[in-house]
Amino acid sequence: MKKILIFLMVLSLCLVAVGCNGPDESQQADNSNLEETKTLNMAVFWLDPNLEPTQGWNGWTLARCGIGENLVQIDENLNFKPVIAESYEQIDDITTVFNIREGMKFHNGNPVNAEACKASIERALKISDRDELKFSVEAITAEGEKLIIKTTKPEPTLISKLADPVYIIVDVSAADDENFKFKPIATGAFKVVDFNPDLGMTLEKHKEHWSGDIGVDLVNVKYIQDGTTRTMALQSGEIDLATQIGAKDLNIFENNDEFVVQKGPNLRIFLLRLNMDKPYMKSLAFRQALCYGMDKETYATKIVNGVPAKGPFNDMLPFGYKGEDYYSYNPGKAKELLDKAGFIDRDGDGIREIDGENIILKYISRTNHGGDANNIGTAMQSQYKEIGIGMEVIQVENYSNMAQSGDFDMIWERWTSAPTADPEYFLEASYKTGSVGNFGKYSNEELDNICRELGNTFDKERRQKLGIEGSEILMKDVASLFLYYQEGTVVTRKKVDGIHRFISEIYYIDDRVKVK
Repeated sequence: MKKILIFLMVLSLCLVAVGCNGPDESQQADNSNLEETKTLNMAVFWLDPNLEPTQGWNGWTLARCGIGENLVQIDENLNFKPVIAESYEQIDDITTVFNIREGMKFHNGNPVNAEACKASIERALKISDRDELKFSVEAITAEGEKLIIKTTKPEPTLISKLADPVYIIVDVSAADDENFKFKPIATGAFKVVDFNPDLGMTLEKHKEHWSGDIGVDLVNVKYIQDGTTRTMALQSGEIDLATQIGAKDLNIFENNDEFVVQKGPNLRIFLLRLNMDKPYMKSLAFRQALCYGMDKETYATKIVNGVPAKGPFNDMLPFGYKGEDYYSYNPGKAKELLDKAGFIDRDGDGIREIDGENIILKYISRTNHGGDANNIGTAMQSQYKEIGIGMEVIQVENYSNMAQSGDFDMIWERWTSAPTADPEYFLEASYKTGSVGNFGKYSNEELDNICRELGNTFDKERRQKLGIEGSEILMKDVASLFLYYQEGTVVTRKKVDGIHRFISEIYYIDDRVKVK
């Protein structure tokens, strides 16, 4: 009996020991697993309704968040770098051979080979609405790991076009799935787990990525439109990475050892597109008066801490206009032009008229353009009143329907004008007659001829000269009101490494990102 009691006592002590130790060890294991998950929280200021790269500019989100990759891409110094293609060679004016990396896998594990790349490029050529990025094809052939593209005519910008996110390589065999546009199957360092166009995305690392093990396991991409809100999210620790932080907020992070700030010139132009269907906008004198009537130097330096723009291209580019502004602020000159053109205030209410109707311009921006767009609109409203032009300043959540229907006089836009350091893209996509980005229906035969010549010119110096000529046409003709260039900014927490500031702003993170 005594032996039995001793046995029971020992057993109970063992159970107590197990009961005490068990949860601690389990908790330690759980904590260990949590510590091993390397998570990056980042913000984007723009998110489209879906992630189908062939539609509009959706592909930029895939590129910025390390989801999609191209045969060839633009690096942080505006040079071409091979990615899915390990190397490439332009054999002649119409033939280019790409050598596809061996052993690459899509996010779903399917192989990435020349045949898969061929199918993806052909799909983009067939269904994309970005006609300015399409090229003539005689044949695309796949021979082992060699992809051969032969065009029907010389294509000077073939490599530039293939580097655009429209041509992100996707698994076409998965593209018929109804969820593909929300969870595209690509090749990047991260794959989409969840997508919500109003909130953001959850990404996880692509374990079979060609570069090896990725230094981040999970990426939470948060859609934060407003720059001030992104600043607050960085301060609170909600996010670890953000771009497009306003100059006024940068001081918070530049003097804080917990953050790393990268800044420098970028290629983004902020402009107001004019609706050329409006009867008064058809008058060059009226458009010139709009230029003379606004003090964009003050807007740039006092409101947004940017650089006043003379034309579409920053003068850091070899095809950027380096002369004097054609129409600097001069309200007296604006009034003189309007008087001579017959835009008169006949009823004495302070607003000029056309066909008996007051001229009241509709200035439209989106809420994700933030306070800067609204503040500049308010400043313009006051200055235009001085020259006898009325203006409504309207900010809406989404102006795509208004842009397409022409329900505007001025619409706020921001463009990366030369993402591949070449002038053709912006001139072609934004101002060529009938182009997809030409919501203002601007048309100029001289500019169209320049676009056509760019489409057939290989010589770099000639292309740069054509870019300058195109810029001068747009400036003289007041195709838009070019407002300012903005400094590019990237702010990260010290624990984040491998982040590079891309002048083109097409990319934010890639396979080099790490969380310490």
